[in-house]
Amino acid sequence: MVNRKSYRWEYREEQGGPARKIASALGLNAAVARVLANRGLGDDAAALDAFMHPSLGGLHDPFLMRDMDAATARISHAIHSGEAITVFGDYDVDGITSTALLVRLFKFLGHGAVRYYIPHRLNEGYGMQAAALDSIAATGTRLLITVDNGITALEQVAHARRIGMDVVVTDHHQPDDQLPDASAVVNPNRADCGYPNKALAGVGVAFKLAHAVLKHEGVSSGDAIAFLRSVMDLTAIGTVADVAALVGENRTLVKHGLEQARHTTNVGLRALMDMLDFGPGAVTAEKIGFQMAPRLNAAGRTQHASVCVELLTTNDAARATEIAGKLEEFNRDRRSVESRIFEQSMDLVRDTADLEHDRVLVVSGAQWHIGVIGIVASKLVDAFGRPTIVLSEHDGRAKGSGRSVPGFNIHAALDACRRHIITFGGHPGAAGLQIESKCIDSFRAAINLYARDAMEEMDMNAPLLIDTVVEPDEMEIRLAQDAFALEPFGQSNPAPVFAAENFSMTEQPRVVGTNHLKLALAAPNGRRFSAIGFGLGELAAELSRCARARIDVAFEPTINDYFGGSERLEMRLRDLKIRNGQ
Repeated sequence: MVNRKSYRWEYREEQGGPARKIASALGLNAAVARVLANRGLGDDAAALDAFMHPSLGGLHDPFLMRDMDAATARISHAIHSGEAITVFGDYDVDGITSTALLVRLFKFLGHGAVRYYIPHRLNEGYGMQAAALDSIAATGTRLLITVDNGITALEQVAHARRIGMDVVVTDHHQPDDQLPDASAVVNPNRADCGYPNKALAGVGVAFKLAHAVLKHEGVSSGDAIAFLRSVMDLTAIGTVADVAALVGENRTLVKHGLEQARHTTNVGLRALMDMLDFGPGAVTAEKIGFQMAPRLNAAGRTQHASVCVELLTTNDAARATEIAGKLEEFNRDRRSVESRIFEQSMDLVRDTADLEHDRVLVVSGAQWHIGVIGIVASKLVDAFGRPTIVLSEHDGRAKGSGRSVPGFNIHAALDACRRHIITFGGHPGAAGLQIESKCIDSFRAAINLYARDAMEEMDMNAPLLIDTVVEPDEMEIRLAQDAFALEPFGQSNPAPVFAAENFSMTEQPRVVGTNHLKLALAAPNGRRFSAIGFGLGELAAELSRCARARIDVAFEPTINDYFGGSERLEMRLRDLKIRNGQ
């Protein structure tokens, strides 16, 4: 039987004194001030100011990154000698935006001999392949620059050099013990790199490379700043889409990048936002993650991601509108395929999984579209709160994508089960693998045996971190407005989650839209609020049976303006609990 994922509510430790100081100093709603204090920003005025007002002046010097000087020197030589350059990217949003950013850089510098190459996800797979390198070399390319890939491509870089191309590797993924023998290897996660921000996305590394090249080329400060601002929207999109930590330097890049996106001069990006009906000021990290990124990703999942680079580098408005329309079509196709595979996966879990004992879900299907199995794995993690691996079988082999939960390193788990696997790679939160179909059952048993030890002390109920308990008199429109000031939200800076206690239902719960729960609630002091729980429609029946019950709710505050133009606070439910004995 399939059960809805259960949450274990965990509460941040209250920091009352610092919270009162923050509320007084910044004029914030008291509950939002508690969020900041409880997240550790109450005792350091400088850190608080940097968080609330991130400044571009606080960005780190790009030359603090190991090999940045070598990279800029080799690129400068290519520019001044007129060498053909090819930017080799990845087919996800991080790789697409990284590629577009560097193509724009070279065009800005007047270097027209620049091309880009994005591998086909289905036909080529991730990273550089020898056949692709041969075709790139045949175009006359003398310098290959990787973005968002290449850090483990030892053989591929060696092959590129043998056929006459120098390589500058820029990446952010974890390196192996040995680095590629390239002209430069720029990666903040190199063991010998002292760059302060280890959490840069691939596009963040590309942005730092662009900054360094502009400095090396002696571009005037005004022109360099203007160019860097013009590509900060791309930097923000790639950083958010890659789920990079939105703190420190990344927060600065995304905060200013979102502002740039709202007034973008990028013709393709404008066309995409117009198609999505983004009005003035409507670009947020959430909208990038849930609306823009899926469409940019859809091309690579179902067709070819190179069209996205064209979109983000073209100055032809008509062509941009045409591509944006295609991306919408690709996304509809992707949703249809993804929905079918997800439903099939759910059926497999219902029929075969032992949720009492299986700590890791492993599901497989014949010729499932490998472009969407990672998304399906993420949705299964959301549904069941445990690591999940989804495999697509074809001709006796299977390719798979795995997604994990906090506290379980899925890459380490695959390493422990390597004798059952052909190849694997990734990081603690997500990984990919290849396996022989006949080994799937033994692999499932092995990874669950490993997980039972590794997760022995873990509560399988997913944690839901509550920032603070909010009182009814603090639940005013400013709660949402002041909470929005903490944006951009994302990894390491999630949207604040508040708990409100001892509420009652004033109307029967309703299911609206596609399985969304709609509630009308009253606080203990009689104040009334509306609440919406996306995807929580299954709770309506249980709540109806307990119509007189008191409930506690965990929610994010939002503003509902559908009441004749007036704005009201609304609760976006994350979870709820029916009080015992009610």
